[in-house]
Amino acid sequence: MVKQVIANYYASRKPKLLKDLDKTAGLVRGFVVSSYGADSADNLYREVRQTYEELIPQIPHIEGTRASALNTFLLITAQELAVYNVMKKYGRTAGEAWEICHAALRFKLEKFPKIKRWLLTRLMHSRFLRRRMKKRAEAGQQLEVGNFATKYVIGDGKNFDWGVDYVACGNYRFVQDQGADEFAPYVCMSDIALSDALGWGLIRTETLADGCERCDFRFKKGGKTQISSKTPEVQATIERIKKQETRQS
Repeated sequence: MVKQVIANYYASRKPKLLKDLDKTAGLVRGFVVSSYGADSADNLYREVRQTYEELIPQIPHIEGTRASALNTFLLITAQELAVYNVMKKYGRTAGEAWEICHAALRFKLEKFPKIKRWLLTRLMHSRFLRRRMKKRAEAGQQLEVGNFATKYVIGDGKNFDWGVDYVACGNYRFVQDQGADEFAPYVCMSDIALSDALGWGLIRTETLADGCERCDFRFKKGGKTQISSKTPEVQATIERIKKQETRQS
């Protein structure tokens, strides 16, 4: 069953969403200051907040409790778009904007309660979920939720446990609708921080934003996050951030 995308859903929820943005900005401020200085960091925050506030009524919302995870991803994308739009205004690259977004998401996930992370990891790799995904794969079922469309893949138990191909992506559609195609492949890289924090063991080599026919999500219990991009600038940014994080660890 296709779940409907509701327009203007978040207009009345601005205070809550702005409060969440404020918390995230506080977590990442030190990182931004180290790169751009205190005055620039404060100016960036004020403009990002204003831009995000203007963007809030345009954020898609998918009806139904089963779409909660997808709605969370769309909200993350909206914050990242606000950062990108402001950075672009001042002549900064999509990669520079992404470094801030990646750091912000890392810091935010570090504050996520450990017990919740543990439970989400258990659910992701539970026998119940694997059986459910296997049934969908065997049935050749394509699930359509809002602007997302997915097909399921049976794991081989060695390279991955189960998988899902996104043949349509609401996040990608949202970024395109905002005229930020250049930034779209970077938004896909949010899954690096999410996989690391939530124990997805995600392996992914293709995305729609990279011009591929699908986003090939493959999950492996206990596996390391292995996400790459076919867009050279994005891949270079991934490798640069990884080296920086390795030096800091």
